[in-house]
Amino acid sequence: MNSEYVNRITEAGVVGAGGAGFPTHVKLAAKAEYIIVNAAECEPLIRVDQELLLHYSNDILEGLTGIIQETGAKKGYIAIKAKHTEAIDCLKEQLKHYESIELFLLEDFYPAGDEQITVYEVLKRVVPKGGIPLNVGCIVCNVETVLNVNNAARGKMVTTTYVTITGDVKTPATFCLPIGMSYKEALELCGVETWDGKVGIDGGPMMGKVIADFEMPITKTTKAIILLDQDSALIQKKTKGIEQVLKQSRIACIQCQKCTDLCPRDLLGHNVKPHLVMRIANYGLSDFGGMKTALSCSECGACELYACPNGLSPRKVNAMIKQQLSEAGIKIDKEEEQKSPSDMIAYRKIPVKRLIERLGLKKYDVSAPLKSFECNVKKVVIPLKQHIGALARPVVEKGMMVSEGTLIGEIANGKLGACIHASISGIITAVANESITIETREDRI
Repeated sequence: MNSEYVNRITEAGVVGAGGAGFPTHVKLAAKAEYIIVNAAECEPLIRVDQELLLHYSNDILEGLTGIIQETGAKKGYIAIKAKHTEAIDCLKEQLKHYESIELFLLEDFYPAGDEQITVYEVLKRVVPKGGIPLNVGCIVCNVETVLNVNNAARGKMVTTTYVTITGDVKTPATFCLPIGMSYKEALELCGVETWDGKVGIDGGPMMGKVIADFEMPITKTTKAIILLDQDSALIQKKTKGIEQVLKQSRIACIQCQKCTDLCPRDLLGHNVKPHLVMRIANYGLSDFGGMKTALSCSECGACELYACPNGLSPRKVNAMIKQQLSEAGIKIDKEEEQKSPSDMIAYRKIPVKRLIERLGLKKYDVSAPLKSFECNVKKVVIPLKQHIGALARPVVEKGMMVSEGTLIGEIANGKLGACIHASISGIITAVANESITIETREDRI
């Protein structure tokens, strides 16, 4: 039986706001020794965590305190890069009133925000291969998730998401946007008027996905929209098909092993060997053990966008092998002996400044302050799956009037999932298999 606290988080539809969208109520139904707020924001150009800590530090600390109490944890840590001095100063002032919470200052490296890397940096504990932080006594939440937890405890549903809009835009900024708003409308807030030759990325430049259609909606997990020229090296790399990737690999892979040397998960001892996977892909070797190393790949992109001297894409090859193994029902062998972290783990961290240079994004590495705007969004298309798990089940019908915060999708049959709520007030104009459309009354008259 869940507590009233967890029930409120369930009802509010809180999910991991900065990752794959794991339902937060499931995480917080467990007991833990430590709670870590992941404020590393290791992906270049994203500014959400910094802005939230500056503007809502007390709400975030209250949210973390509630999580600590609910899970029985003895301490909470906010893991933040030491370079974010303004946010740190703000937190230090507030932390005088919170005895069970401490700051943990991180170096400026990629991927400091990888959940398992963060756990190792803060606690020097290694999450087992294929495991979760709870396996080593801790729960990790990102900054916006903790803010949403605090809001949920006060009865506020998740209807918005904080998004940094940057790249080739006139005025980079961070906004609190209604879920279901289109990428196009969001970009227009930053002065974008033409789309010719432009491509967007949802998320950071390393792990973010290319936006196929600017009319598509933002979701609970959208943390950044980065607009770039279609001819930029980063976009060219991200849009390269697997056949071209494999062809280039066969021609240019020199088996230097730099992809493995700099792999964050391999340095943790998870036995991820992208150079072996490349060898198998290049020469057709039947090294099943080498193929299985791909299963532990986090797809952080360090091998693809930083390590490889020939600009190859071990990540995409790993992802292809992972999919093939998954389809064959082959999973990570959790019984395999866990290796200790490499002695080189402290010396092979990827400097973010150098990474930004390598990605060709230096001119876009600018502030993106939190700004308010008059929300006159006339239409939202709200996906019923913005989280890990099953699609939410619609609880509304076409023609119904709803207000912001109204439940429109519930967790289906007790499955893993999250509730979905209306992000604007208006009329339900469509209930499709995977989304619900809401339009304002004024727009329908």
